[in-house]
Amino acid sequence: MSRIILFIFLLCSIVSFGQTDEKIIRVGYTGSTPFVMHNQKEEGIVFDIWKEIAYDLQLKYTFKEFPSTEEGIAATKNNEVDILIGPTTINKERAEEVSFSQPYYNTEMAILAPIIEQTFWDKVRPIFSKTFLYGVLGLLLVLSVVGFLFWIVEGRKYKEDYGDKFYKGIGSGVWLAIVTMTTVGYGDYAPRTPAGRFVMGAWMIISLILATSFVAGIATTLSLTTVQQDKTITSIQHLEGKKVAVPNYKKIMDRVSNVDGTPIAVHSVSEGYEMLLNKKVDALIYDQIPLEYIFQLKDKDEYILSMKKIEPQYYGFIFPIESDLKRKVDLEIIKLQENKEIENIVQDWISRN
Repeated sequence: MSRIILFIFLLCSIVSFGQTDEKIIRVGYTGSTPFVMHNQKEEGIVFDIWKEIAYDLQLKYTFKEFPSTEEGIAATKNNEVDILIGPTTINKERAEEVSFSQPYYNTEMAILAPIIEQTFWDKVRPIFSKTFLYGVLGLLLVLSVVGFLFWIVEGRKYKEDYGDKFYKGIGSGVWLAIVTMTTVGYGDYAPRTPAGRFVMGAWMIISLILATSFVAGIATTLSLTTVQQDKTITSIQHLEGKKVAVPNYKKIMDRVSNVDGTPIAVHSVSEGYEMLLNKKVDALIYDQIPLEYIFQLKDKDEYILSMKKIEPQYYGFIFPIESDLKRKVDLEIIKLQENKEIENIVQDWISRN
């Protein structure tokens, strides 16, 4: 009888040893291309990173796709998945509900906008700006005053040289003031009396200051106005009065609103790009990598991608709070970063286009 019991005990031990209680990790995913390629296969940057992690940790897993980051976060919070992978930005609001991994990638926001060429009128319009015209009129006014003073003190005495008419005398005085200011020195007119020499001498000194200031002011106005007339959006300061597609992220939306732009929230870079193509928005602000990926697919002669370091973004994987898996994944992420494997994966996907 004891032999039978011993045999049954050994048999149960062998059976139980052959069985495994290895947990199947439920992996949710969501996000934009090229981090998540929305096709029949699980492909993209985050899948390559996750497969490296799962291989080192010898994890078995299943995938489940979520239509949006918000739905994926809600599922993770309710323990419907063990980890949510994707280009999910780490921020305070999300961290209050779920637990984030070590950031696996750092990026910036960038601007994608159509290139708008300047017309001939755009290029010459600065000449007709108020500032330019005020500067020219101010200079003419000062020259007229100097010419009038010179006519008062000297021009009336030498009518044969400066003209016997009032307007001819003042005109000759203005001409002398211009010649003096520009240091041309034709020699057709010259002061003879002490009073005339005093007026012209004072004008020589004053014109050195005024002329330089007027010319510098006009040149500055022309250059600044020319820059302002460039209609292509390349920085956040160009968004005044513009409709801009942005991620549904309050911080970015506030930055656009602060420069008097109109932010329109989109759930993916593809949605924002379609709005840009259909001219429903004037520009698209999104994470740099998705924008670079789309930009590589399109004609570079039509759009310009401007990376102005608008807002830093830190991507992380998401776990339920108190997850036992988080620390293991964190250590693997650090190892992949030290070996620059994540950077190589990202660049590989971008260069595939």
